[in-house]
Amino acid sequence: MASNNLSASTETELPTDGVSAESKPLPKISIVIPAFNEAKLIATTLEAVFQARTAYQGEVEVIVVDNNSSDATGEIAASMGAMVVFEPINQIARARNAGGKAATGDYLIFLDADTLIEGDILAKVARSLGSGQVIGGGAWVEPDSGWFSRLVFKYGINLILAMRNVTVGPFLYCDRRAFLEVGGFDEELYAAEEFSLAKRLKALGERTQKKWKIIRYDAGHRIVTSGRKFDKFGGLEMAARNAHLIWMPNRKLRQKNQCKFWYDVRK
Repeated sequence: MASNNLSASTETELPTDGVSAESKPLPKISIVIPAFNEAKLIATTLEAVFQARTAYQGEVEVIVVDNNSSDATGEIAASMGAMVVFEPINQIARARNAGGKAATGDYLIFLDADTLIEGDILAKVARSLGSGQVIGGGAWVEPDSGWFSRLVFKYGINLILAMRNVTVGPFLYCDRRAFLEVGGFDEELYAAEEFSLAKRLKALGERTQKKWKIIRYDAGHRIVTSGRKFDKFGGLEMAARNAHLIWMPNRKLRQKNQCKFWYDVRK
């Protein structure tokens, strides 16, 4: 059972009146962006989000969770028109939950602060969840590195992840009511919290006959995530720094000092 501070009392019901489906407004989407000392990137991320918002005909709420930053992350986000929520405890699961709790949308998208969205991805999320057959999922992402790395990730790694129905952290979407029902992100975890949430949402989906859907790449959208850690350390060093998590991961992922790579590194 996930440890969290979420309450189902914050749920927002979808319209249940007699208005025809054709005349109902599109579902509201809340985009939650956790950010810790991201003053260098948050403006670019928000500019991309606001641009993508223009391609969706429904309401889009943009929430930046300032996870106790020591720089101007929160001030920049607020000046650009995003809702800013402050989470004093520096932990990605808590930051994401703080944003999810503040959100008022029917659907949630959790987006990393160093990830850009382009095109009609919001409409694709709404169409996927609005089908009544999907509880949540992820999407193919690509790094902002050279053409070869983008090609390998886009058509290699993404394909493998999709075949295994695995969602990675930069982009995750779900029905908000389902998110609250399963308890949100597990606040005992300092890393891999997205895998824990996906596992619980998939289990709920099995009980309610809904699936986990990975939105694959097409020409209508892009999701581009920063390769800053890879660029700074390279794949071998990144693997070496995190290899210890292979042993006793359930215990180590609950200890912040064992997950330093994901909290201490900034380019």
